[in-house]
Amino acid sequence: MPRDTREMSSVSEGEKVKYPFAFDGRWALRHQIPYTVEHDGRTYQVLATVFAEPSVHGRIRIGCEGRPLAEFDGLVPGDELEITGDGWRVVEVDYRTRVVLEHVIEGYEEETGVQPGE
Repeated sequence: MPRDTREMSSVSEGEKVKYPFAFDGRWALRHQIPYTVEHDGRTYQVLATVFAEPSVHGRIRIGCEGRPLAEFDGLVPGDELEITGDGWRVVEVDYRTRVVLEHVIEGYEEETGVQPGE
């Protein structure tokens, strides 16, 4: 079967990216699927869990080289958190499915879509 040669993402083949599963500024962390992030020569593990009680909310745990570093619990849309120095905003929490994060860029004005200096 021939391979589709259309560009599937903005990442070149073999190019190393910090968040290999993020697309168009969003990262859908699937429920109970571990993700690996390489940053400053260290390997980080990111794991999301979604709960239904007392209401639908997410939890993201971050570890580095087998040691726990951070835990963000009670996550709902609008919450912000930091993963390896980058800001993320929760945009969706789907029960037992995923937590969707949106990359927050410092200095970005969401209402106007204009970055400083433009």
